[in-house]
Amino acid sequence: MLMSRPLRMSAVLAVTLALAACGDDSAKKEAKAAEPTTAQAEIIKYNQYVDAANGISTSFEETLDRYETYAAPKLKEGKPIKDFVIGNDSTILRAKEKLDKALAMTAPIPEIDAPAKEFSDALGKLAPLSNELQNYAAAKTFLSDNGALAREKSPAYVAALTEVVKTESAFYRGISVKDTANTKEAFEKAAKDSVAYYRAGLVYYGKSTMDKASGIFDGTGLGADQEAFKQALDKMNEMALGFDKKTREADPKGCASTMMQVNSFLGAGRKVLEHTNNGRYKEDAARTGAFKAMRPTIVDDAYSLRQDFNNLISNLNIGRC
Repeated sequence: MLMSRPLRMSAVLAVTLALAACGDDSAKKEAKAAEPTTAQAEIIKYNQYVDAANGISTSFEETLDRYETYAAPKLKEGKPIKDFVIGNDSTILRAKEKLDKALAMTAPIPEIDAPAKEFSDALGKLAPLSNELQNYAAAKTFLSDNGALAREKSPAYVAALTEVVKTESAFYRGISVKDTANTKEAFEKAAKDSVAYYRAGLVYYGKSTMDKASGIFDGTGLGADQEAFKQALDKMNEMALGFDKKTREADPKGCASTMMQVNSFLGAGRKVLEHTNNGRYKEDAARTGAFKAMRPTIVDDAYSLRQDFNNLISNLNIGRC
């Protein structure tokens, strides 16, 4: 969530090792140093990569899918076109600039650096084609040339966008590998029974839950991952209760904004389990005739699970408490 990229790549909304430093005075003192340590430099660079990924609200895979679904067929008909739309052109150079900023930093992150460079290069090749077609679409020039330029440039645009999709996917995989390592390390290093420990645990078990939900995102159901999904969700609930308790010890008001997001995600996960256990997903899949066109419950559940997870991680990244 293709499933669009946000569904499969939860690492795009990552919380870094900085979680482990929350409440650690020595970490705060080190952060004030004029020159960052090697570890700090890596975190700064990693955060820049995450910022680049977070800035892409609609994946390029989705952009390609929409173009090939709606624009390309009209061009192939060879008739005058009444409308022509491509993806958001400004996203391309903005994403490239953020990637290049990270790539210019000296701290090496082997898991991400190479795919990030390939992603940036692919964006650079797509940019001029996209800009030309964006101006063409915005000025509605297709009404005066009956779509001639769009037909001429479409094959090159699709080829360049396809390469961007391939490199985008590799970039997210690189972030995912690094993010998993960061999340695990933050959780293991945090002092047990502390706010930092439970906060890191929310991320760790939240990601574990999402990793076991791939069947929900591709529409096939939890399958053999059902019990592992439930266990990860239960562990996340345990982290949530610990987090709430510890934050209320410091402030009776606790951290309502984070708990609201946590509980929404837990609720979405439990709806997935309910609809798995009561056979709702199977019933939807067995629909025939006109009923088959109805939106399946699993699609709505996948959207809720993804959105609630993204909202939670965004909240933790902001660090409201």
